[in-house]
Amino acid sequence: MRSIRIWFNKTETAKYISHLDLTRCMVRAFRRTDIPLWYTEGFNPHPHLVFGLSLPLGVEGLYEPLDIRLNDENYPLQRVIDELNRVTVPGIKFIEITEPVNKPLEIFSADYTAQLVGENLENITEKIKEIVENETITYEKKVKKGGFKTINVTDNLKDFEITENNGDILLKFNLPAGNDFTVSPVNFCNALSERLNRDDLIWRITRHKLLMKNGRDFI
Repeated sequence: MRSIRIWFNKTETAKYISHLDLTRCMVRAFRRTDIPLWYTEGFNPHPHLVFGLSLPLGVEGLYEPLDIRLNDENYPLQRVIDELNRVTVPGIKFIEITEPVNKPLEIFSADYTAQLVGENLENITEKIKEIVENETITYEKKVKKGGFKTINVTDNLKDFEITENNGDILLKFNLPAGNDFTVSPVNFCNALSERLNRDDLIWRITRHKLLMKNGRDFI
């Protein structure tokens, strides 16, 4: 048995596939290939698939990890990529395979970009800068036990940049993203829209990479 980490991107229409449906999609894809996927033992065997971290619905991911195990240690890794890309759905592309180094539980944060799309964006850049620098940005998150928890974005926002080029506004930032604590980039952008009093704005959010607590890339 051999453990490998497959890296893929999830873009375009695939960004609207939920994490649960993505798992089902991956299982169906593997079943349409000859990849010797390892299955758990017991009364109800199922394929060993472990995602690094789920993506929020509507957010694109450019370098997402998926861990699997192969029954055949000699099965060519390039063939895994080729077979999966042969049967994948639009918007999901398998990029490369590496040996797992870090564990998914070590994921601590993620780097994002958010492109702002809309009309009448004059002075929006300066307004966003002022909000991020001078206001406390929060949102309400529903919790399992019922009720809501206030998430403070401002205290957890890192490496924030905003640039404007030919009318396009692009935000770059880092937010906590792990099993213990996650700050949603979608809710952050929606909170900005509320403070700008602009419900017509569209945010194109992309997750670029996952990082560990020490700031190194998750690999």
